[in-house]
Amino acid sequence: MRTSQVRAAFTVAASFAILSACAIQGSPTISNEPAPSGHSWAAREATSEDLLYVSDLGTNLVDVVTYPAGKMVGQLSGFGAVSGLCVDKSGDVFVVDEAGPVQMFAHGGSTPLRKLTTYGAPYSCAVDPTTGNLALTNLSSYLYGVVAIYPTAKGKPKLIKDYDANSSYFCGYDTSGNLFIDGTGRSAPFVLWELPKGKAEVTNLKFGKKVDRPGGVQFDGTYVAVGNYGAGLVYRVKHGTGEVVQTVTLKSGTNVQQFAIQGSTLVGQSTGEVPYYHYAGGGSPYKEVLGFSEPIAAVVSVGKSP
Repeated sequence: MRTSQVRAAFTVAASFAILSACAIQGSPTISNEPAPSGHSWAAREATSEDLLYVSDLGTNLVDVVTYPAGKMVGQLSGFGAVSGLCVDKSGDVFVVDEAGPVQMFAHGGSTPLRKLTTYGAPYSCAVDPTTGNLALTNLSSYLYGVVAIYPTAKGKPKLIKDYDANSSYFCGYDTSGNLFIDGTGRSAPFVLWELPKGKAEVTNLKFGKKVDRPGGVQFDGTYVAVGNYGAGLVYRVKHGTGEVVQTVTLKSGTNVQQFAIQGSTLVGQSTGEVPYYHYAGGGSPYKEVLGFSEPIAAVVSVGKSP
């Protein structure tokens, strides 16, 4: 479990730097020069671009770059302890703050549209594509529930409790509104839960793989992708059973936590960089965006053509 304390924040300027000599050919680098204002900002063109949002533990910022090119076009700041990210079908992005509220930003925007009160130690989130409900995990699950559900991402949440749970880390909805959550139990090092659509209790799925630490959870269109953080593995899991049908190996991917799957690409994290992997092939990254500190979460928000 990571600490809520982060190192002092450094701001990042808006520029598209030259290639790093030691990087994969064609990999862009974001600049580490201090921005003059130190406040959230967004370039005008950001609203019409597909965007990759990356939360960076080392700077306590969310960097916004074009996807897949990696040109920096914005930055979100003012968090107590930045953590997970999620996006709704309109492209609005939610930023989880362990030390404060969840903040909602419009695609390409720099001012919060909404702030949601949280409890305990919130960690990551997901948005139900069928209802717009926001699900929020909690490292203090025993006290505050495996997941908190905010109806249409507003107001006070409904807490879904399971007293055999210790901590929930990541979650993801499938296209039917079923929610999948990973974490740890009070007597189990790893647990994969399902909250079926319309139900008020989670089901503990039988998961036959040993997991180092819970990683990201995302529906890939066919299976539920569940990360093994620390091992560089992503398991493709059947709905309702927890059966693993494929193991995807991410070379140099031991730091991949909350990944983003966009079509045939998985966007992960590594120290100082954000690698792009072929999905579900895995292997070595085919591209990297450089210049980060300790990236821990990534989501892609699709832009709207003007």
